[in-house]
Amino acid sequence: MPNLSENNEIKDITEIEISGKFVKDKLQNFKKAIKNPYLFRVKNTRVKVVFSNAQNAPTVENILVNIASRFQE
Repeated sequence: MPNLSENNEIKDITEIEISGKFVKDKLQNFKKAIKNPYLFRVKNTRVKVVFSNAQNAPTVENILVNIASRFQE
């Protein structure tokens, strides 16, 4: 994980505006804005997404669709 001095290079999810009429559009716009959906910040807290090898574990895309579908325009 990057050190604290590299925090500015990690996108802050609270500063990203997600636009689009459909969830698919919102997801694509989010992916472009966040750059790395596995490593981002929420204000000053760094978040690193790690998945287990369990067969029933959700995919990153499913999680991002769930997040994007919660945003209202």
